Amino acid sequence: MSGIPECNFDAVSEVVGAGSTVINTYRPTILTRMGIPSPVTITSAGYVMEGGGTITAKFKADASVSYTHMQAQFVVIEEVSPTYPWTAMEVATPVPISLSAPGDSVVVTRNFTIDWEPSGDLQVVVFLENTSGPFEIINSHLMPDPFAVSMATAVYADEIGYGETATYTATLENAGTALDTVTVSVAQDELPDGVSSTDWEASYREVGGSWQTGPTEFILDPSETVDLEVRMVDNLGTVQGMCVTSLTSTSGGNPSRTALSSFGTFVDLPSILLVADDMGWGNESHWETALANNGYSAWTWVTENLGRPNAAMLSSYWAVLWTNANGNAFAFTGQDEMAIMDYLDGGGNLYLASMNFLSSRLSTGAFIQDYLHITSWTDDVGDLYAYGASGDAVSEGMELHLVYGVPPTSADAFVATAPSEVSFTGTPGNVGLKVKEGDSKVVFHTFPFESVSFFEADYPNNRDTLLGRVLEWFGEAAGVDDGTVHRLAIDHVSPNPFNPVTRIAFTVPESAGRVTLTIHNVNGQVVRSLVDAEYPAGPAVAVWDGMDDAGKGLATGIYFAKLSAGGADAFTKMTLLK
Repeated sequence: MSGIPECNFDAVSEVVGAGSTVINTYRPTILTRMGIPSPVTITSAGYVMEGGGTITAKFKADASVSYTHMQAQFVVIEEVSPTYPWTAMEVATPVPISLSAPGDSVVVTRNFTIDWEPSGDLQVVVFLENTSGPFEIINSHLMPDPFAVSMATAVYADEIGYGETATYTATLENAGTALDTVTVSVAQDELPDGVSSTDWEASYREVGGSWQTGPTEFILDPSETVDLEVRMVDNLGTVQGMCVTSLTSTSGGNPSRTALSSFGTFVDLPSILLVADDMGWGNESHWETALANNGYSAWTWVTENLGRPNAAMLSSYWAVLWTNANGNAFAFTGQDEMAIMDYLDGGGNLYLASMNFLSSRLSTGAFIQDYLHITSWTDDVGDLYAYGASGDAVSEGMELHLVYGVPPTSADAFVATAPSEVSFTGTPGNVGLKVKEGDSKVVFHTFPFESVSFFEADYPNNRDTLLGRVLEWFGEAAGVDDGTVHRLAIDHVSPNPFNPVTRIAFTVPESAGRVTLTIHNVNGQVVRSLVDAEYPAGPAVAVWDGMDDAGKGLATGIYFAKLSAGGADAFTKMTLLK
């Protein structure tokens, strides 16, 4: 027996043995217990913070109560850390409760002394339990916070061109039970290197008011709301990249109560969300490096710190990259699957890399069966190699040696049906697939992306090439809002650094005329002319083999690609390694 050997629910249901399937083992019992209606409702009001607090709770019988002996428990809980979000810290003396006929009620007040310095938020949980056996929980209740704020938003990201403005909306609400003065402020949390907060400027306003950059106070009754607008203006007009603009609201009654809405603005780039769901191991850095080497940017969403991304957040992005790395994937719940299915139904692009996703499931749910089109799998048969499928747009010519960072010892092998296409295989079986249905595309690997070689000389068997090909297959989205391509752009170079071949992906605007793509050395001299022709509007790719116009291999060093059309130019830097 492994894991937690025994767990009792309300002293009614006993579950022995869970091992690595804790959630799947305990969930049926929890859902069964929660599905039993309670004859008693609990309401409360009060506060708890450093130094102390008080709560007044009302217990009301909504139906006949058959329990002859009941008592109320009042427990102060603290949000100690994201790993242990709520921990019992203080328990008051239980209070006997007597209820019988519908309409009976009892009101109880309890005071607390907090003689420690809290490291996180405090709350009070009220339990009503049967003390005559079995000792089950009749009902439970979380005291509403007198001081709480919330912000709701529908769109979390936007793509704009040089010199343009992104505008977002948010609804601020006093979610507490008391009158409160809420302070709102705006900030740029992330900016590209060399770009200042005045180059890419953030501001906000109450709808219909004037734009603000400093803090503003709003006096709000309980449940009162204020509609806000947030904008990010590109005052620079020359730099590709991504920034994160945050709008923060802080309760005046309890400054530890805050609400945050953050927005990712992508200038001349497609919008990408990187979901780091690896239990805090920090493997997202490998993805960020590969993205940067391909000329992309992403907003990294660390679930350990920020929670689970919802459907509205996912739907704001052109592509979502989701990694479990050496996380166990049990945190990836059915609610996450529902959000992803909604995202794909809306035409999104998903790259999911998880060696434990399938083995964490007891059966094929809708996401596995209807979106990945996997019919069965074998748990934990990881191999150190993954071989690409001939002619596959992502894996052609690849032989991945999976020994870096996170070895795929727990990777699963699967069986899939059409329209899913197997793109990687190993000794145990199929370990990678891709699916295109309607406007959506999915890439799924049962080996961690982090286990792929990071050596650029190992072309094409490295992370940069793998991720670059996935994003190329997804297709470019930057600059395409209304079906018209508005601007000239070099989207990315993959791989970069490279040896001996790299792909230069670029976008041609409407009515661009003749297009030229030239390679220059560090002295500005043209060493290779790759493109000199009429191109239709839209995405295109040119391949450079590291040769000059005379067919001679060039030396290791830095080179620049210059794309010209319609009087506009775009540049990017590349590194050739020999």
